[in-house]
Amino acid sequence: MNFFKYFYYLRFRPKIFLSKKSYSMLGEDLEIGKFFYNKSNGFYIDVGCYHPLEGNNTNLLYQRNWRGINIDANSLSIELFNMARPQDININLAVDQKKSQTKLFFRKEINMLNTISKKFAKIHFLKGFEEKLVNTDTLDSIIEKTIYKGRKIDFLNIDVEGNELNVLHSLNFNLYEPKLVCIEIHNPDKMYTYDEAKIIESPIYNFLQKSGYKKKWNKEFSFIFEKIKK
Repeated sequence: MNFFKYFYYLRFRPKIFLSKKSYSMLGEDLEIGKFFYNKSNGFYIDVGCYHPLEGNNTNLLYQRNWRGINIDANSLSIELFNMARPQDININLAVDQKKSQTKLFFRKEINMLNTISKKFAKIHFLKGFEEKLVNTDTLDSIIEKTIYKGRKIDFLNIDVEGNELNVLHSLNFNLYEPKLVCIEIHNPDKMYTYDEAKIIESPIYNFLQKSGYKKKWNKEFSFIFEKIKK
């Protein structure tokens, strides 16, 4: 990537020129920082990482000397991470329940709403969308190929526009035991609306409850779950 393209996508387009108190969309990184207020050198995984600064839940942790794995199906996103977060492991894949290939649905070269869920694309990309084949792998398999194999996860962030449940099923929670999980949960009838009764009944909410987590915080469609101590 040439310098001008890097500068445009990393700094100019998101209008980020100086350090900020929060890089998240809804202040998630501030809540995450409070939870890990006295921990340095932590380990995070960000699935559907999109951008190293804009709308990002792990950049403040990176600034505190945390390191981890950032994963996205969009190759441009990973190029930006390689430039802005070179001490992380940045991987260009879609996370799913098996190693394979699938279609990525998108409107722009880089966009928050890129997805491998055709249902999600049809709901949100009303003016049409493009598609391309991308490689998939499980979260377990991805971690096993890095220096973090077998290491407990401090913070797990999942933002994959309709494929969150498959990502959860692709991780061995008994082995990696994330202390904190941030994930989007949407009203199944209408995206980006909040209906507490339907959220609590959702497969994502139920999966995390059964895996030993309780809701710690939420704002709109973004939820943070904490591992219940045994």
